[in-house]
Amino acid sequence: MTDPILQELQQAAKLALKSESVQEGVEHLSRAFNLFSEEAARLKNAYSKLQERFQTVNQELAAKASNLTRLTGYLTNILKNISDAILFVDLEGTITLFNTAAQKILNKDAESVLFKKFWEVFQDDTFGFSMRESLKFGISHKLLYRKEMEISTTFVYEGPKIYHGMIVVFRDISEKQKLQLIASRNDRMKELGEMAATVAHEIRNPLGGIRGYAALLFRDLEDQVGLQEMAANILEGTKSLEKIVSAILHYSKQVEIQPQTLDLGAFLKQVGKFVKVDPAFPSNVRLSLHIPDAPALVPFDPVALKSALLNLIFNAIQAMGQGGELTISLFMMASTCQIAVADTGVGIEEEQQSMLFSPFYTTKKGGNGLGLVETQKIVQAHLGAIDVRSKKGKGSTFTITLPLKR
Repeated sequence: MTDPILQELQQAAKLALKSESVQEGVEHLSRAFNLFSEEAARLKNAYSKLQERFQTVNQELAAKASNLTRLTGYLTNILKNISDAILFVDLEGTITLFNTAAQKILNKDAESVLFKKFWEVFQDDTFGFSMRESLKFGISHKLLYRKEMEISTTFVYEGPKIYHGMIVVFRDISEKQKLQLIASRNDRMKELGEMAATVAHEIRNPLGGIRGYAALLFRDLEDQVGLQEMAANILEGTKSLEKIVSAILHYSKQVEIQPQTLDLGAFLKQVGKFVKVDPAFPSNVRLSLHIPDAPALVPFDPVALKSALLNLIFNAIQAMGQGGELTISLFMMASTCQIAVADTGVGIEEEQQSMLFSPFYTTKKGGNGLGLVETQKIVQAHLGAIDVRSKKGKGSTFTITLPLKR
């Protein structure tokens, strides 16, 4: 009730009390009652408007809260599914954000990390710098590399102090490094191929002359057995050189394929049968096939792919001189498939694995180092990739990845 109306109401009440007659008192009381009724009606109207305003504000707040919830969920989903790993550490060292990518790279689940001190869960220098010192002195790091990780950090100083801290963004670059290695290897192979083709052509002509003169010497030295034997050795040497020259020229040629969409599983079973009936297949080696029953329609050149697979298979057999198990597996995925040829042989040294697909590099006696190179060329012609995993004394697995569509 406003002050003027209250004063007027009080005055009417006083006049009613001082009235000399009943009628005069009733008039003053009636006046006071009317004032009270008018003010009550005004207050009721004000209350209704206030209630309406409250409902409007409440609805607006509910809508904003709903939008905030949706936005929070949206941002949470982004942080959860983003490919970069993100970790947030406040100024006290408490981890308050640890997304899915971070869990995978650091091999820790969120429950064991969130709301705990960083140095209670990880080593202080996990990312290549002291977390304690960085938080204490506000030191950020634009780009660091550590244990196949690319790391950058940023400090947040906006908002209340409880939200201040360091954002650590990192990613696994092992796949990137592998692709760079493959690209570098491909460039090296291309250069070597061009150089090898040139050298082979230059060698072939004089080599033919040497072989011709050696053949004449062999014929003319029929009465001198010792000298004829020397000429025979020259002939054998030229034959070996001719094989190498032919291999180099074949290596320098581009692989051309004619892909057909066929059932890859049925094809691998046929390759398995072909290997089993080969007289050269040793009896102390057991062949296992892990092929899905469902048809696996994949575009590939059966002749070229068979050549690549046989190369891997017989390499695996040679690695199991004392016997073992040879396994051929097929794995189907959303957009690719993988053929794995695994053995339980002697394995390959780690430092040798990066050189396996280099021309003329071989670990076998009598090998020319072009078998795996040719296999890789065939796989790459299929727009695929080949990878090797091996452990000394445990065996090796060569995996061919092919696209389901060209």
